[in-house]
Amino acid sequence: MTDNKYKKNIGKINRVNELTKTSVLGLLSNLFLFMIKVLMYFFTGSMSILSEALNNLSDCSSSIISIMGVKFAQKPNDKSHPYGHGRIEYLITLVISGMVLVVGGNFVYFSFNKIIHPQALNYPFYTLVLLFLSLLVKIWQSGFYLKKSKLLNSLALKAQSKDSLSDCLITSVVLIGVIIQKFTGLKIDSYIGLLVALFIIYTAIELINQTISILIGKGLSEELRQEIISKVSSYEGISNVHSIIVTDFGPENIIVILDAEIAYNLSLEEAHNIVDKVEREVSKLLNIKLIIHTDPHGSASKLIEQIRKKLHIIIRENLNLYSVYDIVNDGDTFHIELDFNGRIIKDENAKEELKETVVKSLKEEFPDYNFVIRLLAVF
Repeated sequence: MTDNKYKKNIGKINRVNELTKTSVLGLLSNLFLFMIKVLMYFFTGSMSILSEALNNLSDCSSSIISIMGVKFAQKPNDKSHPYGHGRIEYLITLVISGMVLVVGGNFVYFSFNKIIHPQALNYPFYTLVLLFLSLLVKIWQSGFYLKKSKLLNSLALKAQSKDSLSDCLITSVVLIGVIIQKFTGLKIDSYIGLLVALFIIYTAIELINQTISILIGKGLSEELRQEIISKVSSYEGISNVHSIIVTDFGPENIIVILDAEIAYNLSLEEAHNIVDKVEREVSKLLNIKLIIHTDPHGSASKLIEQIRKKLHIIIRENLNLYSVYDIVNDGDTFHIELDFNGRIIKDENAKEELKETVVKSLKEEFPDYNFVIRLLAVF
């Protein structure tokens, strides 16, 4: 979701150019590390160093994919894709993570084979110097990617920052292993290579899970959720902001739909002017596309107000119910929306029982009417 640093720089930066420059710098630095470690492998025969080289090569591929993906993601919307192509950035992250996973899997095999068939290795002193230099480059990369991911609100760069941070740990482990083997003679290189490979696989799976979570409909972060509620509620005439739904079509195309209450006795034009102002200003401030559905606050109907009071009593007596969102009258039927504790009430049977409890309580006081309850989960 939208990062605070990115919100402050909207309109001041060219996102495509910055993403491209960042990926190019990442490509060049990883290519540099790959060539150094391949040379080191030829001189030492170390599987752990070769694993580092292959990992850097996959990082080069990630940078190339990022450059291509950013260009595709910026394609304008068309008839087939009315909301643009921004989700390509999330697919890029999946591809990058998949490549890291393949590298890790292949190297599990290579390392295991070397454990079965060990070889004598030689580590010149410059090996330690070059590995330490590699560690410094990866520390710089991780910080650089993280800074740019916040500036540009890029999940792909955040993934690469995390990958680089993992590489720091991997290089540190390899460096320690080389020192131990050089000064003690213990043949632990292939075991370290296996450990590195397993860590690479773990990192890739974690990144894949994060990205898939967004693609299948991850909700707002609690920070952004509270910020939206705070900003919308701060406008005169708006109250009880709820039922927030988010659709993420890419970092620059996040659509947020919510319900907000406005006094029932305002004219349609007055209500429209309030909502239009809030949508426009909050959308620009938070770099989202805000859509507000209005619910009437209060009612000219004495019956609805009586039902509302009864609902407040029911809510106070039930720990799993929170508040009344909406009451709509349709003849002798009332459609009521309530929010409930989604962390406790999870299965459909429990939800139906909760609805029946509410309807039974309402029917005791209003036997001549029907009630249809809709429950909205709060986590």
